[in-house]
Parts: sequence; structure tokens; C-alpha cells
Amino acid sequence: MTQQATTLMGIDWGTSNRRAYLLDEQGGLVRQHDDHEGILHVAGDFEGSLKNLLDALEIERADIVMSGMVGSRNGWREAPYLSTDRPVAQLAQAMTEIGTSIPGVRVRVVPGYRYVDPHGLPDVMRGEETQVFGALALGAPDGWFLLPGTHSKWVRVEAGRIAEFSTFMTGELYALMSEHGTLSKVMGARESVPEAFAAGLEAARHGGFTHTAFCCRALVVADMMPAAHTASYLSGLLIGTEMHEVLRRGAGAMTSPVQVVGSAALSSRYLSALELLGIPARAWQPDGVYVAALRALFNLPG
Repeated sequence: MTQQATTLMGIDWGTSNRRAYLLDEQGGLVRQHDDHEGILHVAGDFEGSLKNLLDALEIERADIVMSGMVGSRNGWREAPYLSTDRPVAQLAQAMTEIGTSIPGVRVRVVPGYRYVDPHGLPDVMRGEETQVFGALALGAPDGWFLLPGTHSKWVRVEAGRIAEFSTFMTGELYALMSEHGTLSKVMGARESVPEAFAAGLEAARHGGFTHTAFCCRALVVADMMPAAHTASYLSGLLIGTEMHEVLRRGAGAMTSPVQVVGSAALSSRYLSALELLGIPARAWQPDGVYVAALRALFNLPG
């Protein structure tokens, strides 16, 4: 390989997947690479995995900023959580540097955030803070940010600081309940049924989740709902439980748009639920948001 200038690279390194973004000197996206080399798949050899990635992309010199679970206790190097009194604009100054034996390569990790609610219950995030940072850099206003996923996050931003956030195991519970247990036995086809989704969203208003989840099964065995509606009903019930909880915690009537940062597939049902509940929303494309965050972390022009 010929000698190259230093490449600016961002890596969103999660539990199962890894996404790399190569930028030019002006912060424009030059190339993107996705693979399944998440932290669970590298057997602890993070440096070797990174070296293989650089070789595959034919990169000799790189300044690398990483975010996500790579900075967790089970990742490459634990990056200490920031407290929520630290503005998101300070993420660049708070990155943890990781030394490697790869010549010409600098590696830094973005820290996550830790929050303790008024009842003393803690919550943590890794990776979502970078997406919030990117959306703010693109002009998103203060207010609520929704980051759907296996573990959905609701983040409220005030004056450039994360005032509070809550995590919901919505995606994980949907996967578990649709594959195992009593609901999986009655669940029919998995196609989207909008009226069943809306019914589940409405049912979430009326009781605790463990009860309403059983009612989902009872609706089928009592011949009050077709089995083919179960998947959509459960999805609406889970997402509705999440949203009503956020509203009950003091968000009140959300008059300003919720900023939704996620893939189209992940975001579509949340956007549908917000519309059904009369809550305004704006969707952001996650790759564009991440690139904006990288520009800010590398201190490049916006």
C-alpha cells in the first residue's frame, strides 16, 4: 500500500454490528462500511478486528472516533459515564484515548451518560448520546428525542444538556414474547395490521403491562381477535406502554415535536404511534445524524 494522508473515521461499534464512516477534511462522507463484527463477535481481540477493518478499507493512517458498546465494561476500554450536568457539547473533550500497536492510528472513545431519576433508579446510555449530539448539530431543538431500538431511549434535552432519559426494553421484550411463552403459541402471521396496532396502543392506557399482555392472549382464545392480529397488537401494546409511561412521568402534552432518530424500519411504528396519540414528531436519518456528530467531534466545519 502507498503512504496515505490520515483518514478521519468514525465507528459506531455496537453489541452485534459495527458501522464505519470515512470522512474527508471538510467532514463529508466519503465511504461507509457495515459488518457484523460487534463486540460479542470479536472474542476480545478489538485491536485485531480494527486492524482487519483498516486493511480491508486500505487505510494506513487514521484518526478514529468510536462510540457505542465498544466503550462499555464489556468492550475494548471502559469510557467513564458523564453525569447529566455535563453538556453534550463537551463529549469531544471527554473522550477516552486507547493506545494501540497499530502504527499511525489514533483511537478515542465517546463516553456515555449516567442518570439517576428522582426515585433513585439509575439509567445509562452508550451510543445514543452521539446521535443526540449529531441531531443538535443539525439544528434539532431542545425537547424530547426518541431513539428506537432493542432498548428504546427517550432523552429530554434542555439548553444543550441532557435533563433526563429513560430506557425501555421494548424491542427485546417483543422478540422474547413473540418467540417464547404463551403468546407465541397463539401468534399467527407477522404482517402489519394497523387496526390491531392501534388497538394495542389504546389498551396500554388501561392497566399494567403484565395484565394487558395476558389480555392479548385472551382476546384470541375468546375469539375476540384473530390470531393474525396478535403480533401487531403486541407491538402497539409495548410501544403504548412505553409512551404512556413517558407521558405519566411529567412530560404532559408534548406540544413540540419529538425528534425521532432511527432507521426507517425501526422508526415507522413509533411515528405511527405518535401520530395516533396526537404527538407531533420529526424523523431524522441516523447516518446523517452520526456524520454530523463526527464533524463536531473532529471539530470540522459544519
